[in-house]
Amino acid sequence: MQALKGIKVIDLTRVVAGPYCTYQLALMGADVTKIEEVGRGDPVRHSGAGSDQYYWKHAMATNFLPQNANKRSLTLNLKSAEGIAIFMKLIANADVLVENFRSGAMAKLGLDYDTLRAKHPRLIYCSLTGYGQTGPKAQHTAYDGVIQAVGGLMSVIGNKDTGPLKVGPPITDYATGMAAAYAISTALFQREREGCGQYIDVSMLDTALALMSSYVTDYFATGNPPGPRGNEPASRSPSAGTYDTKDGKLTLGANEDHQYERLCRALGLAHVLEDPRFKEIDARRANTDVLRAEFRRLLLTRSADEWETLLNNAGVPASRIRTPAEILQHPQVTTRGVLHTFKKVKNLERDVTVLNAPFRLAHDGPALNSPPPGIGEHTDVILEELGYSLSDVQRLHNRSEEHT
Repeated sequence: MQALKGIKVIDLTRVVAGPYCTYQLALMGADVTKIEEVGRGDPVRHSGAGSDQYYWKHAMATNFLPQNANKRSLTLNLKSAEGIAIFMKLIANADVLVENFRSGAMAKLGLDYDTLRAKHPRLIYCSLTGYGQTGPKAQHTAYDGVIQAVGGLMSVIGNKDTGPLKVGPPITDYATGMAAAYAISTALFQREREGCGQYIDVSMLDTALALMSSYVTDYFATGNPPGPRGNEPASRSPSAGTYDTKDGKLTLGANEDHQYERLCRALGLAHVLEDPRFKEIDARRANTDVLRAEFRRLLLTRSADEWETLLNNAGVPASRIRTPAEILQHPQVTTRGVLHTFKKVKNLERDVTVLNAPFRLAHDGPALNSPPPGIGEHTDVILEELGYSLSDVQRLHNRSEEHT
C-alpha cells in the first residue's frame, strides 16, 4: 500500500508551487481534493504560455497540467455561507489543508489555523507564500520570477555580458512545492508519534536561499559576494566546465583527482599528470589557462557525442548539451518510467504526458492514476459523499448567484 493511501488532503492552492506540493502527495496515494473558483478555476488553467493555444482555451493549459493529475476538482465559493458550510464538512474528515493565499486572507474567511485547530486538533495546516508569515514582506505577493530576483538567483545566473538572467523553468515554484510536501510528510510522521497536527509555514524566498546554500555559506565565510559565473563550475577546476567540440558544446565534470586523471588519459594527455604545474588541484587552478588551452585544442578534434561516449566509458562525468526535446527521447529517460501519458484526456480529447516523482521505491512507490481534472469535474460526486442529496446538489447548481 502506498505510504499516503487514506490521507485526505484539501488543496486550496493555485498556480504552481502549491499545486506542485499537493501533486507530490497525490503521487504517493493521498486523496487530494482541489478546490477551485466557480467558473474560472485555477488561474493557471488559462495561462497563455506554451506552444498551442488549444490547451489554455480549453482551461487545460500546459502550465496547469504538470502538477494536477491524481486530483479531484470541486468548485466552491468560499465567500458564501453554503460554500463555507461545505468546506467545513470537508475539513471534518481531512488530514491536511494546503493553501497559498496572501498572509491573513484565510483568517478573514474564518479558516485560519487557530480557528480550525480548535475543532480539528489533528489537522496539518500548510501555508505557502512568497515571503512567509513573518517579517516586513509577509504581506507582499510574489511569483517565481520575482522570487528569483529578490532572492539573488538572477544575479548569479548568466555572465558579465548577459547581465542577470532568470532560470527558464519556475524553479523556485517547484522547489517550494517539494519543500512543502516534505514538511507535510514529516508532520504526518510526527502526528503518528504524538497524536496532534501542526502549522507549517513555507516561504518561496527561504526556498530560493536554500537552492543557493553553498553561495550563502561561502559569503558568510569569506565576505565575498557571489557573482555570475556563466558556465564556470563551482569547483573552479579547469577539468570541469563547458567546452566547444567539433560540432557542439560539451560539459565536463571532472572535479576530483581520479576523474581528472581519467580525463587526461582519455584525451591522450597522460604526460601532464607528472607535470608539477598540474599535479595538484591548487596548481591546476593557478595554471588554468595553460591546461584549458590543451583541453580546448583536443576537444575540437571530435564531435560532442563521440567525446561523451568515450569519456563516460572512461569514468569521466561528461555530456553534450542537449535540448529538452532531445533528452525526452533519450533511452535513459524513456526506460525509467518517469514519463506517463494519459490517453485522450477528457475536455481535451488529446494525450497528455506528465512527469512522475523523481524517485523510485522498491514497492508501492509514486504512481499516476488519473489525469488532470476539468474545472469542477468531481463536484457532484464529492457533494454526494458529504451527504448532499441529488436534489441538494441540483439546488446548489441552480443558485448561480452564489456560484456554489
